[in-house]
Amino acid sequence: MIIAFRQIVIIAYMTGILWLRRNPLSMLFSAISPFSILFVLFVVSNGEYTDLAIAGSLVMATVGYGLALGQDISFYKTEYKIQDIFVAAPVSPLTYMTGLALSELLFGLPALIALTTLATLFGENLSTLPLLICSILLTWGAMSAMGFFLSSHMLHMRNATQIISFVNVILAVIPPVYYSIERLPLNLQYLAYLVPTTHASLMVQDSMGLVTPEAWSIYLGLAVQSAYLIGFLALARARAVWRDL
Repeated sequence: MIIAFRQIVIIAYMTGILWLRRNPLSMLFSAISPFSILFVLFVVSNGEYTDLAIAGSLVMATVGYGLALGQDISFYKTEYKIQDIFVAAPVSPLTYMTGLALSELLFGLPALIALTTLATLFGENLSTLPLLICSILLTWGAMSAMGFFLSSHMLHMRNATQIISFVNVILAVIPPVYYSIERLPLNLQYLAYLVPTTHASLMVQDSMGLVTPEAWSIYLGLAVQSAYLIGFLALARARAVWRDL
């Protein structure tokens, strides 16, 4: 366990901190998408939907930083061949994945802190902060495992970029992340409850004091997100391609 932890820290340091020391503006560039949508919704709605925009931007940022792991792994695997070094070393796939996922979290830390602060201020209740952090970690973990699994089956960087971008839209834009789930027809609401980002957004909305559906609860949201995290981790461990034959 201690050895695995040290390996995770070293991988995160090599791929995250060292890069940020040379290119600190990377933190700014990676935050453009969620904040740009937040800005557009704020202007278009004249501030009416700012709370929903903050909730959606926080979820979108978390999903993006998790799935971005897939692009990084594809790049290291196909361009730099760095993954071959870790395959030959006594490093497990999940250790490698966790180290790179942690480095992605470092890139997004300022944006996540800013959005979490905004959500807390709009909620006017610091007691909801642990719930926000829990939702962020569950979403980040599940999306990182998904990104790792998808990228392990990609032979070209272009394919990885296209698929990761497509999945990002499917999970962070189309479901009720930036808008209330009650705007959907009833049959589509049931379908939306199957998507993990729906529950992530509802948890953020609930922590901000927004009205959530009576049929939904915090415990349901935690259960669904935890199930997706466990499921994607199991999928990544069992089906991800770690060693090229």
